[in-house]
Amino acid sequence: MIGGFVNRRWILMSVVVAIGVAVDQCAKRLAHAWLRDRGVVPLIDGYFDLRYSRNPGIFFGLGSEFADVLRMVVLIGGSLLAIGLILEIFRKASDTSRFLRWALMLLLAGACGNLIDRIREGEVIDFFHLHWQEVFHWATFNVADVLIVIGLVLLIIDVFQKRQSSPRSSSFFKAGE
Repeated sequence: MIGGFVNRRWILMSVVVAIGVAVDQCAKRLAHAWLRDRGVVPLIDGYFDLRYSRNPGIFFGLGSEFADVLRMVVLIGGSLLAIGLILEIFRKASDTSRFLRWALMLLLAGACGNLIDRIREGEVIDFFHLHWQEVFHWATFNVADVLIVIGLVLLIIDVFQKRQSSPRSSSFFKAGE
């Protein structure tokens, strides 16, 4: 499979990841500069705010109670392991697995965006906050997290699409690879 198609696929991945990381990092820098001292900025009153926060853990702050060195080793090591796995699955992905390839590109962009923060800041900058009035509050999140969620949705679509077309097959890869 060496040739133009493989190169185009990797070039597309590089462009998508670069754009995703750039948008994520720019948004985090803007949030840091503009929101840090402002408190809560309502966008959709009672439902969606901009709210600056720093998360030393993963989603919902999990792992933030670990000692600094352990937390950094686990989170950076886990991110690097996830990135390696994403790249390997992308390399082996079938040429017809568009949902899977797009899922992996978005997952990679999100993982890289948050990894950059963890390496540079020791924590991730979050600023989007969904809630329902004062009854329910979702964790504050960022652009990288949005990319990861969209990537996971596409991954789920890919799995269900493959199950419908081949109920006995549970592999993401072409046979023989």
